[in-house]
Amino acid sequence: MSIKKNTSKIFVYTIIITLTLSMGFPVIVTATTPGTIYDDTLSLEYRNMTVYVPAVGQTEQGNSGVISTITVTIQSNGSGRVFVDTLSLAQVDMQGSARLAVKVASSLVSNDENCTIDPSTFDYFFVIRTKSPIIGGPSAGGIMTATVVALLEGWEMDEHTVMTGMINPDGSIGPIGGIPYKIDAAASVGATRFLIPEGQMTYTEIVTETVPLPNGWNQYQKTVTRNVSDYAMENYGMEVIEVTDINDVLRYYTGYYFPVIASEHSISTQDYLNSMKPLATNLLDQATESYQKAQQSFDKTTIPNRFPYYYRNQVTDFLNDAEDTLQTSQDWFDNELYYTSTSYSFQSLINSQFVEYICTYYNTENQATYVNDLFSNASQLFETKSNEAKNTAINGAISLQCVGAAQKRATEAASYISSADTYIQESDYFSAIYYIARAIQRSESIGWWLGLKDYFNETNSFTTDELRDLANDYLLDAQQAIVYAGLILQEMGTSSAFLSDAQTMLDTAKNDNTNGYPAAALFEALEALSKANLALELVDATTEEKIQIRLDRANESASGSISESRLRGIEPILAVSYYEFAQSYVEENAQNALFYYKYSDLIPGVLTVTGICGTESSRFVGITQPNSPFRPFGSASSNQELFILILVSCLGGIAIGIVLGTVLSNSQEKKPSNITSWEPKSINDYAITYEPSKESYEDIPLSIEDYYKKD
Repeated sequence: MSIKKNTSKIFVYTIIITLTLSMGFPVIVTATTPGTIYDDTLSLEYRNMTVYVPAVGQTEQGNSGVISTITVTIQSNGSGRVFVDTLSLAQVDMQGSARLAVKVASSLVSNDENCTIDPSTFDYFFVIRTKSPIIGGPSAGGIMTATVVALLEGWEMDEHTVMTGMINPDGSIGPIGGIPYKIDAAASVGATRFLIPEGQMTYTEIVTETVPLPNGWNQYQKTVTRNVSDYAMENYGMEVIEVTDINDVLRYYTGYYFPVIASEHSISTQDYLNSMKPLATNLLDQATESYQKAQQSFDKTTIPNRFPYYYRNQVTDFLNDAEDTLQTSQDWFDNELYYTSTSYSFQSLINSQFVEYICTYYNTENQATYVNDLFSNASQLFETKSNEAKNTAINGAISLQCVGAAQKRATEAASYISSADTYIQESDYFSAIYYIARAIQRSESIGWWLGLKDYFNETNSFTTDELRDLANDYLLDAQQAIVYAGLILQEMGTSSAFLSDAQTMLDTAKNDNTNGYPAAALFEALEALSKANLALELVDATTEEKIQIRLDRANESASGSISESRLRGIEPILAVSYYEFAQSYVEENAQNALFYYKYSDLIPGVLTVTGICGTESSRFVGITQPNSPFRPFGSASSNQELFILILVSCLGGIAIGIVLGTVLSNSQEKKPSNITSWEPKSINDYAITYEPSKESYEDIPLSIEDYYKKD
């Protein structure tokens, strides 16, 4: 009987050790928990995953690294809602980070042809648990995004990788602080790889040095630059890797990535060129004729030129600007950038028209009457054209773009009419005439855009209710983006002109939506969203190299979105126009180029709201092992190594199991010694075992009912 018992124990030990040793080769461990809930009428599917997130906590001794966990759950039969539950308390930006993470992740998954689900049909739950009294959201944005992608795609995540870094709206990983403290926190849970934002491999700290003097000692402080990678490797044997965007993060966490493939076709197709060239030709001819008339009128007119206004000098500047922009228009026309050409022709027309009007003004006896008549004509033209923009039917994606552009120009013309009226009331006729010229040319451009829809076949369809809902959705998105960007910039102690511009544009969009211009409101909301996003994305774009990287990424993304739209049978006229405009700014003004690329990138998403999968596939290349060159699993060499590791593990396990089983079976059972420290072996261990200190949280309400009981 005892022989049988010993044999049984030896067998058990052999199996345990064999399995233990076999775990030595690289595997991907996940904390994913899938499930389904049923009742009589509804089936809810859910998946969840818990990940480590390092944070910086404040103690009596100063700052220290604190490990936190975020459990992300996705649930079917949802509508894209995002819920956040935190203990301890979270800053407001945690909610913004969660929403942004879902948006970026959903965008990636929606464009994956391997996808079998629509991200907008899920609800998203983020449960944050931390020992830090207050946790901020930005530095957790990257890992939250990666986790949502993994859950939607059904991928596993490596438990031995930890990261810090905010997620930007374009998928890039933004800067954060406290990296050394966060490395300490990551080491406490056995991390072997730590991901940080690109460009943050060094940090500075203040050190105190003591220097001997003849009569004593002198202490002074100095700033020293340290290397993050050296710190992690020397203290914990941990590898630190810089990541540029969410694709890098996914590659190290899951082994998958989304390839960015540039369009093989020209962005300006022949159909697009055929639609834009007649307009560009017509405007260039008008601008040329208008400039020649303005030059002749100017030569024949006596314009006052005395202190303090020097009107003739000012008019000369306008005439020179008209000539310069006319030449620029011709240059872009010759390069077949027809939308850019029309934009410069438009500016030339405004300046030439103003010179003509002002010359007539100085040659007229009753100048006030002339200005009032001119204003009346401009107002009538505006009323006629704006009514056309308001009443033109929107039947699909083509008319949505053309009518949207026309309505936006109607809004701009209205603001010029208002400014002209104000200056007339103040008897500032010089300024009034300038805004009248702008209002007239802007009103004329309404007709240009409405006419473009006839060059293309209508695709998709939009009802009035769908358009209104779409505009409201993007207005809300823009508002949230502005608030979130404002919070983050405030925390960083910086500001951005893009953010104030975004708020101004959002206000305009809200007014247009109220005043019956829903298509204009939609595209203005996109502009506001683009500018709010850029306010964040440009925070760390401090060198020409970084700006160029962002330009290249924005160019690729916009190009891909345009190509994707065309593959779905929708011609993104507006997107192509602004993409072209962005190219004209690349050398002159990189920030403007970035904005127009970003705006161009967002437009196709509005036109293709069908929710169908994209045309590019996610790819699996395997998770890079720490301190080893990147090599995809599945290669011949890695398969051979894997077989050898398994064979050695099994043989070693059998041998050690037999010996250990024999020894232990003949020894008496001993009680384990007291454990003074504990390190979780998996994310599940941490999530189950961790309980906040009662002393730390006794005053924190556990529910909304408890919160109100306090009062």
